[in-house]
Amino acid sequence: MNINNDNSRGKESGQKIIIGIDDHDSPVAGCTTHFSTLLIKELIKEKIKLLDFPYLVRLNPNIPWKTRGNASIKIIIYSERDIDELADIIWNKSIEYTEKISKSAKYNRKPGLAISNKDISDRWFYEKAVKDVIPLNLAIEYAKKQGMIIKGDRGIIGSIAAISYKPKEFTYELITYRPENEWNKNKREIDINSVIEFENKYFPYVFENIDYIKKYLLISPHGTDPILYGIRGIDANILLKGLNEIITNDKIDMAMIFKTNQATDDHINSFSNYFYQTTEIEGEISKIDNIRGGDVIINVNSSTIIVYKETGELNIASKLLKVGDTIRVVGAVKPSVKYGKIIEAEKIEVIKLNNKIFKNPECPKCNGSTESLGKGKGFRCKKCGYRFIGEKKLKEIPRELTLGIYQSRYYRHLSKPIYLNLIKENNLNIDIINNIIKYLVNFKNMYTYS
Repeated sequence: MNINNDNSRGKESGQKIIIGIDDHDSPVAGCTTHFSTLLIKELIKEKIKLLDFPYLVRLNPNIPWKTRGNASIKIIIYSERDIDELADIIWNKSIEYTEKISKSAKYNRKPGLAISNKDISDRWFYEKAVKDVIPLNLAIEYAKKQGMIIKGDRGIIGSIAAISYKPKEFTYELITYRPENEWNKNKREIDINSVIEFENKYFPYVFENIDYIKKYLLISPHGTDPILYGIRGIDANILLKGLNEIITNDKIDMAMIFKTNQATDDHINSFSNYFYQTTEIEGEISKIDNIRGGDVIINVNSSTIIVYKETGELNIASKLLKVGDTIRVVGAVKPSVKYGKIIEAEKIEVIKLNNKIFKNPECPKCNGSTESLGKGKGFRCKKCGYRFIGEKKLKEIPRELTLGIYQSRYYRHLSKPIYLNLIKENNLNIDIINNIIKYLVNFKNMYTYS
């Protein structure tokens, strides 16, 4: 197959085309991944070949006006269609989906589409979208400069970011979808024991699919959207096994495997101090307070860090920290009425423990404890009263905390678990990927539990 990367339009020969999609969900229905899967199903019917799995690209998790998961989609295809014609076809399908299914206009969603037949040479726009705030006019200007076709409104920002995403490392997510007549059900009927068995069997090739502390499923949403469940992992073949090993009473209408930037820590903007960015700071603790209700406030350098009770093990570890400990904190910079600016911690690395203190010397006569008589005046034994000149001794105190990284129990999509080894390249060729995708868009489940 000869893939033509030339940026000219209207040629009859086939070419590589990159599609970016965003903002097709709403609080009551629809999902951008669901729309992209339906679109892929249509592309396959038109004999259009995919050049990779679709990409699920999570963007800055701190944006206040973001959609639920703040994710956009990238689809790479090889097509003989004219790129302008293809853009019109996809945009018409987008309008149809948002009007009939997600009702996005009613909920102030502003879907967008970006299409290009040119590879973006760098990750600049993606990096800014995953770490910062991008105004719409900057996105439009960038798209024009890159020769992209754009349609829609605010969703073009995520669409362009998806196109400019080139993974250095990545993970996979398998998402299953319910038939439309079951979207009104908030509750999914998934056998939790089958998920536990699946995760135990394939860990660490699958990850963060269940909360073992609370025995709570992390794979399924609770709204009326099309998604039944999504399982995360680093091996596409193992995720495929989940279709038959995870048992549910809900029907599956189709499924899709996405390559994704989830669990990559791509959102960290080291040493930033701007609102709505995820920063990384390092320093010595100057003050620490346990707040009524369970939260912990830590002062490092001039920054105020809050570790919420809900972060579980991270919160427990933070309560064992002391003034003088050296830590590295990853967290979101947010405005605060009380503190002006805070960092909401999602990860803390303990670099150095302040585990040594100066203690008064023991009494040389009876080994009793002593008290200081003042600077340069020596010490007096509390037991026998003996006075003597001596020096304080440096002693090591036991700590319940060890050096290392502590994370929130509830991961953000982009937060990397400390045990995870990420993927750097595909281990499947294009033909196998296309066969898998064809299988998934036509998948129907057969197994249920009682």
